[in-house]
Amino acid sequence: MSGFVELVRGLRLEPVPAPLLRVVAADPAEEVADRFAEVAAGAVHPLEVVAAIEAEGLTDRRIQQRYGRRDAFELGEELFRRAHAELPTARKRVPRRLRQAGASAWGVPVSRCALRGLLFALPGLAYVLGGPPHGSQWSVGAALLFSWSWSQGVAHLAYVRRGREDDPGAAACLARGGVAGAVLATVVAVLAPGASVLSVAFASGQALYFASATALLVLGRERALVGALAPMAAGAVWLRVGAVGPPGWLGGLLLLLSLFLAVRAGWRETGGLGGPRAGEWHREWRDALLAGCFGLGIAVLTLAHIGPATLALTLSMGGAEWFLARCRASTELALGRAGATREFQRLVLGAVLRGLGGYLLLVALLAWVVGLLWQGAGGPGIGGLVALAAAIWSAQLLQSLGLLTRATCGVCVGAVALVAARAAGVAAGPAQTAVSVVAACVLLAVTAQAVGNATRHR
Repeated sequence: MSGFVELVRGLRLEPVPAPLLRVVAADPAEEVADRFAEVAAGAVHPLEVVAAIEAEGLTDRRIQQRYGRRDAFELGEELFRRAHAELPTARKRVPRRLRQAGASAWGVPVSRCALRGLLFALPGLAYVLGGPPHGSQWSVGAALLFSWSWSQGVAHLAYVRRGREDDPGAAACLARGGVAGAVLATVVAVLAPGASVLSVAFASGQALYFASATALLVLGRERALVGALAPMAAGAVWLRVGAVGPPGWLGGLLLLLSLFLAVRAGWRETGGLGGPRAGEWHREWRDALLAGCFGLGIAVLTLAHIGPATLALTLSMGGAEWFLARCRASTELALGRAGATREFQRLVLGAVLRGLGGYLLLVALLAWVVGLLWQGAGGPGIGGLVALAAAIWSAQLLQSLGLLTRATCGVCVGAVALVAARAAGVAAGPAQTAVSVVAACVLLAVTAQAVGNATRHR
């Protein structure tokens, strides 16, 4: 036994340590790095990876629990850095420089927006110069609401085409949609109560103008539309402000001249009915239908009581476009400045509040000026007008973020509530004010929730 012990000692055998279990897991971010490898390698800025992460539904809480990173911004920057560090030098991309607010794709000149606001209001002079015959308000009003709604849908289709750099397709949408809208608006005028030959003729001309003006505004030909409206505007000022007397046949002649010039300019800019096949522009019919309903809701809310409020709100539409463009440019800039989700949300909400506040100040100023010129007219007070403007601007912001369904539901529910209130016997002014306040609160809450998502600003 002692010899065996000596033999073992001589061999100096030592126990072999047992293999250690791997208790430290690999970096959990490796899994998400593989998941977004292609996106990160093709990105030219970390914000593209952040947007892709949020589009996958990864919230900040899940990112903290699963991957140990603070939020989508930190994870996106890390994935972008990893992907580009692993690329060969020849394949590395140079990150783009974020544009300043003045160079943003949302940059719109103030002069152009002011001109567009004037063009939105000038057609109202047609009712001053040679309005529809007495007793035909239902016929002309129904055709007006239809043309407004139809033009919104056609404009949506055309803007989608222009976004794809398909200008011939956009022109074809505008031409064919305009012709179809004019025919259908005439049918609506014929079927509406109080229809007469003169009311149907007025409604047809109104629809033709809507089609032509929509085409010119979408294609950026505002100056051509100014030239077309010049005879009508000059005649209205001369005959009404100059107190020469009733327009008579001269007013109708000037209306026909402006209509002819507008239709000719629109037809020339769209190239007639040529272009792509008719079936190509029916793909986005669902969104076009939503855009049409959106336009109908805005029309009902705006035209609930014709008066100074309607004129001020119409004139402010150009300003609404400018403040909306500035807001989107600021949110685009916030994507590059923010280092965390909360900081991004704070910057974006600040941009929204600045844009909305500036627009509401403009509306209040225009309402004050119009009130001085148009005294004694009823309608909602300044509070109701500001609430209505806030609701419309918030809905337009949602629409620009791609949330057309939410924007349409908001304005359409408000329009239905307004019609129901009027049917119940509530006066136009109080009904419009109450509905506007509720709609503004709801749409502002939806907007505040939507703008905090970085994916919406891609």
